[in-house]
Amino acid sequence: MEIADYKLQKMLTAAAELGAINALKKAGIMQKDELSQREAFRRFGEANVRRWRLMGKLKRIKLGDRNAKVTYSLTELETISQSEKL
Repeated sequence: MEIADYKLQKMLTAAAELGAINALKKAGIMQKDELSQREAFRRFGEANVRRWRLMGKLKRIKLGDRNAKVTYSLTELETISQSEKL
């Protein structure tokens, strides 16, 4: 299967962007990597976020008791979203 030049360029650009985000996160330069559940639903679609969780692709972050705010990693969400687009 041959990949068109523009598609290959798009894939490489997306991979580079995600790599840069992960490097910033690991280096501690990127301070805020969490999105509230509401913001994740708004940016990526509620159905997508729920589907990714059910598939085990996405983990929710919930610190504290059962009434604690649910958040998601922006890096994880971006990675999953980009991988589905390719």
